[in-house]
Amino acid sequence: MPPPNKNTPTVRRILKEAKELSEPDKDIHAAPTEDNLFEWHFIIRGPPSSPYEEGYYHGRINLPSNYPLAPPSFRFLQDSGRFDVNKEICLSISNFHVEEWLPAWGIRTALVALRSFMATEANGAVGSIDGVPDETKREIARNSREFKCSTCGGQRNYELLCATTEGGSTNEPQLEASVVYRSVEQQSGNNSGDKLQREAPKHTGSIDGSGQDVSTQQIEHASQGIFRNKLTVIVSVLVAIWAVRFLL
Repeated sequence: MPPPNKNTPTVRRILKEAKELSEPDKDIHAAPTEDNLFEWHFIIRGPPSSPYEEGYYHGRINLPSNYPLAPPSFRFLQDSGRFDVNKEICLSISNFHVEEWLPAWGIRTALVALRSFMATEANGAVGSIDGVPDETKREIARNSREFKCSTCGGQRNYELLCATTEGGSTNEPQLEASVVYRSVEQQSGNNSGDKLQREAPKHTGSIDGSGQDVSTQQIEHASQGIFRNKLTVIVSVLVAIWAVRFLL
């Protein structure tokens, strides 16, 4: 898939969010896949004080072509005891409720809401499941950290999420911006450089010790000389007028 055009508002917004979400976070990880800027994978840590507390849950986000004017869709790629596997979830911040979506919201906002939503009752919502015992949810949560996604390079959930040790130090790989994000940035930078190079004025002449173009210096000196000559003529004319008036 060719790199997307960074100059569109949608891509600029997505790249901005990708950069912001590349910072390590102990509760949320999200990044575009390597070959599609509009498909993201995420991992959220289970909400505290819930049967999901020890869990690391992996899912997928699909962004619409007119994002952020329209909301994304969400689905989980592994068992959580709360949501169906590989089925879109009905949320107020998902594509099931376009009328409630605000463009000011973003992927992080949506994932924070999704994480909080896990601890609520399913109540028959699309993509949710009911009747799973809390002990089963806890067992699923304990096993969830080992889940590996082939799209994310086969890394385990806790490796991608930068789990923090009890001592407060991080012993997992640091999160980085998506390869897509870096490649688009690099390509955009190269294109900008080419444009600047094409638009840059072409000078002739050598460079002196000060780093200035010699021809530019010559032009500046010539301009200064012309200005001094004009000033001399003006002063001479004023003196002549004053002298004539004095004689009269």
